[in-house]
Amino acid sequence: MLILACLVDSVNGAERAPESLEATAQPPKTVGTKAGEERDDNGLKMKFVWCPPGQFTMGSPESEEGRQVGEDQVQVRLTKGFWIGKYEVTQGEWERVMGTTPWKRQYYVKQGARYAATYVSWEDATEFVAKLTTQERQAGRLPAGWRYTLPTEAQWEYACRAGTQTAYGFDGDATRLSDYAWFGGNASGVNEKYAHEVGLQKANACGLHDVHGNVWEWCRDWYDAKLPGGVDAEQTTQASHRVIRGGSWSALAVLCRTAFRNFVGPGRRNLSLGFRVVRTSEQ
Repeated sequence: MLILACLVDSVNGAERAPESLEATAQPPKTVGTKAGEERDDNGLKMKFVWCPPGQFTMGSPESEEGRQVGEDQVQVRLTKGFWIGKYEVTQGEWERVMGTTPWKRQYYVKQGARYAATYVSWEDATEFVAKLTTQERQAGRLPAGWRYTLPTEAQWEYACRAGTQTAYGFDGDATRLSDYAWFGGNASGVNEKYAHEVGLQKANACGLHDVHGNVWEWCRDWYDAKLPGGVDAEQTTQASHRVIRGGSWSALAVLCRTAFRNFVGPGRRNLSLGFRVVRTSEQ
């Protein structure tokens, strides 16, 4: 049973990216005080939401419509809270950290600072979070013992569920998915064949936008056919693929379910691959 209970208002709309990465005079805080608490005290003004420690059931019950192989339920206990990006990483954020535009001259892309970054491999995303960690430490905004990274598969599902045990992070009703996600039914199916601006759809109960649809989100884990369970679950045994979660703007509704697992090679780049950042303790 899920213990995380995020009780924050859904916030739609977009914020402009900041103009610089100058250091802040505010001393950095570490852990949050309540589920759903927000922070943006980084040079990018990237918004993060606090997920406290807790335990939950990962995967889907046998009765869930659209259930796939590899979703057998396991119990997970997360001993450390973490901050997770309120939105997927945008083109504007990517350009400011990396100085590149991998989506340019590619198919099925709309360009703009608030559009989700695509054509990003797992290796690219890992380089992004490493550079962001270095920048923020040098600016005095990231305390010792903390880093920016990709979410583990367990962290991702915990945050996406936001206290639910249903097929989606809002409830089990797929007919409401258009309110929360860009997917095949309201994006590629109506000729909007591109990753959309982040934050335009409703948030889940934890205040996270686009955890369903828009772009597939890279996780830290190597893919294994069996879900990792236990304490601070993470699949670290090397394999041929990395986990991606959440569905995309071209995916069927059933592929956007909270428990649905997908995987691709870590060097893969395509029109629907992006990511979300986690700020977490290294201890």
